[in-house]
Amino acid sequence: MLNTIIDEKLQQLGVTKNYKGYNQLKEVLILATEDDTRLFSAVKNIFKPLAESHGCTYHSFVKNISTISRKIWAENNEKLCEMAKYELQNEPTVCELIAILVADIQREFCYTCANCKAE
Repeated sequence: MLNTIIDEKLQQLGVTKNYKGYNQLKEVLILATEDDTRLFSAVKNIFKPLAESHGCTYHSFVKNISTISRKIWAENNEKLCEMAKYELQNEPTVCELIAILVADIQREFCYTCANCKAE
């Protein structure tokens, strides 16, 4: 279910599976949705372990997600602001994008309550 929700959110933002960072971002969102305290130290808790599992460096992992962030900002920043629930003045950083998407997923699908579980 969580995979489907994330696919729908990314599709709403115009992000398709042809981006190298698509599955990387999706994995980040799964981890951060399951435990949003991981965002406090995203490099240590999310980016480095996932980059290693993908066989790439932390920098290339984040660069792939940054490419998606730039696309969203250039083509769908109004939808991103709607998801964020506030007006963004500048393109969000990778961590800000992730935090916005995680909060939107949690608001809509109640992943912060004890009865909700990710797939």
